Amino acid sequence: MLAAVGLWLWREYDHAAFLEWKREAGPVPFFTALAILPAIGFPTTPFYILAGATFSPWVNVVGVSASLAANVVLCYWISHSGLKRVVEWALRRTRFSLPRYERKGAIRFALLVKMAPGVPTWAKNYLVGMSGVPFVVYFVICFGVTACYAMAFVILGESLVERDVGRGSLSVAVFVLVGVVLYLARRRLLAKSKSRE
Repeated sequence: MLAAVGLWLWREYDHAAFLEWKREAGPVPFFTALAILPAIGFPTTPFYILAGATFSPWVNVVGVSASLAANVVLCYWISHSGLKRVVEWALRRTRFSLPRYERKGAIRFALLVKMAPGVPTWAKNYLVGMSGVPFVVYFVICFGVTACYAMAFVILGESLVERDVGRGSLSVAVFVLVGVVLYLARRRLLAKSKSRE
């Protein structure tokens, strides 16, 4: 599906309209939106692709890093300020409860959650935040895993606008490599967790 969307963008986008958007777009409002909107469920992938297509590489490195760091901190604050109490209250009448990983197993749990396929980034951040994982572990893992994903899509966005097949192939290769590494690491962590049970 991603390849089909990329091919459609490559062939059908209105270059003149995009250049007008590029002239008008400011990095501060864009990256502020990237810091805040994903915390309430907005998908991040279109942001990363659009950032790569719109801004220079250094603006993207600084902007994506700063907005991602702010978003991770915001999700941690929300998960600890009231969301955790609401979720615990909602789960009280069920057989489920929030996991607790204040110390032992915190790194393994955070990695397993962040590497889970198909789950939105905001949901992963909130789950790791509500589990009691120490902030340093939470921040390093949530920021690090998402940053790898983000930069691959930023490079893809740059290649779509410049119609650079080499750079586009590089971003797809990076994305596939990160996916394979995360998949293998997740399998290994799951195997270790089962062997300790």
